[in-house]
Amino acid sequence: MRKEKYTKPREDDNQKNEKENDFHIPQQCCPERYPSPKLPSPTSCLPQETLEKVIEKIRAANELLLDLALGDERLPDETYQKVFDGLIGLRVEITSLSGEHCEGKVSLSGYDFVVLRNEETVFIYPYSEIDVVKPFGRFADPYDDPELREIDSCFRRELTFNFGDVVSSSPELIHLFFRMRLNIYLLVFEEKNIQIQMEGQTIKGQLKKVDKESISLEVDGQLTTISIDKIKLFILNN
Repeated sequence: MRKEKYTKPREDDNQKNEKENDFHIPQQCCPERYPSPKLPSPTSCLPQETLEKVIEKIRAANELLLDLALGDERLPDETYQKVFDGLIGLRVEITSLSGEHCEGKVSLSGYDFVVLRNEETVFIYPYSEIDVVKPFGRFADPYDDPELREIDSCFRRELTFNFGDVVSSSPELIHLFFRMRLNIYLLVFEEKNIQIQMEGQTIKGQLKKVDKESISLEVDGQLTTISIDKIKLFILNN
């Protein structure tokens, strides 16, 4: 009887078979496979537009939680900036270092201060005077942020070629690009009546002048200069 000559499989063939059959199952044991459409399963039962809004809210909430968790590693002003950015439009209660409470909707998160609005009253809190922030609601009433996409061509040209002069002349643009500091924001209220609270003292008067480190109030016909660092709260009535 003639013997069949045995041919040793080439190493390349073995590697090819192993690559095609990772579980070493004999090919004759595998049933014939029929092509089937590969359709990805939906990630959610929500409509796409609603899903995108939910994802955005989750992202914002996660960023807020991360900022709170990293609060000890950040400067106090930076921490409050991030916190109040996530609370814009929400009603909150602020407890000051002296234990006083103030309630209103967050309308502006500045560089070193926050603005709350409660009906016709505006409260301006320096971050350095805040002890506790307590949100009241889950849903925010959005404030219209200034946008530069729809500006006219003349203003666009001025902003492009005279950026410093144009931005420095507008508190809104300063805040949009750099965040306003408290002394810059107070310029908006010059010649308006304002109430300030200091340690054990409340003063009412007309805001006459704002400098980098102080303000000047006209009280009973006399001009009084007060250091901004000593002021715990600014209150205005629209």
